[in-house]
Amino acid sequence: MIIDGLQINDWSREVIRTVRSGGVNIVHATVGVWEDLGGAMTRIGAFRNLCRQNSDIVRIVGSVDEIRQAVADDVLGIVLGFQNSTMLGDDPEMAQMFADVGVRVVQLTYNIANHLGSSCWEPRDAGLTRVGHRMVEALNDAGVLIDISHVGDVTGLDAVHASALPIAVTHGNQRSFCDSPRNKPDAVIDAVAGRGGVIGCTLYPLFMGGADVTLNEYCSMLAALADRVGAEHVAIGSDAVVGWQSDALGWMRSGRWDRPEPSEIPVFPPWPAWFSGPQDFANLAHGLDEIGFSEVERDGVMGGNWLRLFETVFRGTAD
Repeated sequence: MIIDGLQINDWSREVIRTVRSGGVNIVHATVGVWEDLGGAMTRIGAFRNLCRQNSDIVRIVGSVDEIRQAVADDVLGIVLGFQNSTMLGDDPEMAQMFADVGVRVVQLTYNIANHLGSSCWEPRDAGLTRVGHRMVEALNDAGVLIDISHVGDVTGLDAVHASALPIAVTHGNQRSFCDSPRNKPDAVIDAVAGRGGVIGCTLYPLFMGGADVTLNEYCSMLAALADRVGAEHVAIGSDAVVGWQSDALGWMRSGRWDRPEPSEIPVFPPWPAWFSGPQDFANLAHGLDEIGFSEVERDGVMGGNWLRLFETVFRGTAD
């Protein structure tokens, strides 16, 4: 079973087929970044409609049983997620309400600080706020996986220790491998793994050192991470961006708060030849074999570790 810890595609039937062509069974798919409550519900509605119109090849899954059934039925299973928490407002009840419509992963902050805590890009990180602590509790109750990929280091550590359930970095690497605030220092990685969580290592070029990084170098990073925290805490979160127009990156990064001049709008970086998108997941499996992962370890990194985490978290703590 291949599970990708995060993709932020512009979904269509063609994109679904591209993802499936790499053998991917399950994807955590972003359906909200900068939206408010109404905008997030509109995005979810549109995705549900896409799944109805393409029910022969894709469906939304919200439990491990549904994940296993999607695999058995040979359709792509989609775990819906938000890369921000602004759509939840300051009402912890929204955690369960969004879980009821299929959202099973929530990232606490995106690229700017919000009412729960700090982003990794902020110059000062004051940690998880009071409402942040309460929202973590509510997400635990609802069986929603907490994601700290774009979250500041102090806020991320606070979230690890505040959560009654394991949490995840769905798409991020060791900062020692690629020195970016978007990647995680060893203290955060150790804390996430120490509480049973998973680090989904990303293939987004800017956070692994660029398109010239080789498959062997990337898999060596995975091996070093496995040596540090245990292979059972290592997975893949590609951060694939299939289907978008080239100028979509500006909105993804900044939403409405920072609007660059047209000449300054960023474009997507080139990807390495060995991973141009989710169609190349087989290359990762081969790379893990070559670097010395056992078959059990390789299968865990490719999907089994996500499945184990989902099984733990999706039950929630409300009982």
